[in-house]
Amino acid sequence: MNNTTVIVGAGIAGLTLAERLTANGENTHVTIIERNSTPGGLAGTFERNDYLFDIGPHRFHTSDPVVEEYLLNILGDDHIAIKRASSVYMNGKYKYWPLTLGAVISLPFPVLFRSFLDLFRRSKDEGIHNFADFIIAKYGNNLYDFFFSGYTKKFTGMDSDNLHVDWAAAGVNRAVIDKKVKADSLFSLFKSLLLPKPVSTTFYYPSTGGIQTFCDMQIARIKNNGGEVLFNSSAAGIVTSEDTVTGVKLSNGEVIPADKVFWSAPISILYPESGFRFMNTLICNIALSEKQQNTYQWCYFGQEDVIFSRLTVPRNFRKDTVPEGCDSLIAEITAGKDSELWRNPESCRDKLISDLKKVSALNPEDIVFLDWQRIPETYPLYDLEYRNRLSEIELPEGLELLGRCGSFWYNNMDHSIGQALAIAEGKSFEKDFWK
Repeated sequence: MNNTTVIVGAGIAGLTLAERLTANGENTHVTIIERNSTPGGLAGTFERNDYLFDIGPHRFHTSDPVVEEYLLNILGDDHIAIKRASSVYMNGKYKYWPLTLGAVISLPFPVLFRSFLDLFRRSKDEGIHNFADFIIAKYGNNLYDFFFSGYTKKFTGMDSDNLHVDWAAAGVNRAVIDKKVKADSLFSLFKSLLLPKPVSTTFYYPSTGGIQTFCDMQIARIKNNGGEVLFNSSAAGIVTSEDTVTGVKLSNGEVIPADKVFWSAPISILYPESGFRFMNTLICNIALSEKQQNTYQWCYFGQEDVIFSRLTVPRNFRKDTVPEGCDSLIAEITAGKDSELWRNPESCRDKLISDLKKVSALNPEDIVFLDWQRIPETYPLYDLEYRNRLSEIELPEGLELLGRCGSFWYNNMDHSIGQALAIAEGKSFEKDFWK
């Protein structure tokens, strides 16, 4: 008799696990349940009038040879290698990220001088209870006040002293990406600035379509291997018998029987009373009729008076993501589901365009169209009690949590792939910043 496996969520983690389980040729039937009409989850791609928009700056980079081998196995020849070009907007200017010596020297002298003094009066690591404590201990009060505090409040909607220290351990590393770049303390930053090593990070990106092309390729393999994918199907929870999972309940009341369930949908659906919270992101996809002057692939914006926290330029990933001679931008805005902004994104249209013009990201006269996309549960929010909530969960037999939303893990795509590959082989996978 065949075993029945149900994977909730057709994001990178769920698709990788499904592809491996069906490729193994074992006596297992695999069904994927996905609430959207297309695969990819947070790695999805929108298309309109020959403009391609990913959900933010998605690209593949990994230092894990197993993950890299899997990536190239799926993509085959349908990929390109591109050099990283990311920025941060500080003090009214664009600066390369990770910061270079020239970028730091160009900061206002008082900021630079106070940060230098912080090298000699940093607080000790003892007594670190939250994100604010961690940043001040590692980078000093000056950089905390100048950038980290405001950007964190804007990006997460939470004050820094209400966030767990893991937000720093995960978030700073995720923003830097390349492990060759050390940014885990003020001393590391100054050392890398004064004694810089050549760093050239290379990404993989599909040579056709957007980042979702990778997921479409996984879907094709899964179906070819006998797997089943149910789109437009929202999971409402699991069904158990004697503390053993027996199926997945859909929002329409239907139950999909299962001997094993891998849950990569938001953990808050499974445990609504446990207090797990996620960030929600409004994406504005902006088509432009003329090429703009943006040289970065993505850029961070920490200013409180600028509505967006990050911009992405698809053309700088691959030129044919826009029609010839044209351009585009992807703007990300954090918004609560109960906010007027979430209910009516058009209410901030004028503010968005004004801010984009203010930072010289576009000429408003070149706008062809603006498309708004509501992307729920984009990042887990690490409040001070999140680890306790996770430790108190007792999973029924046959249920395993997976991916960013399912295992409440602030990760990148390569981490999700690595986690899924390990699970497919029956191995454990520890969250990197918990080690």
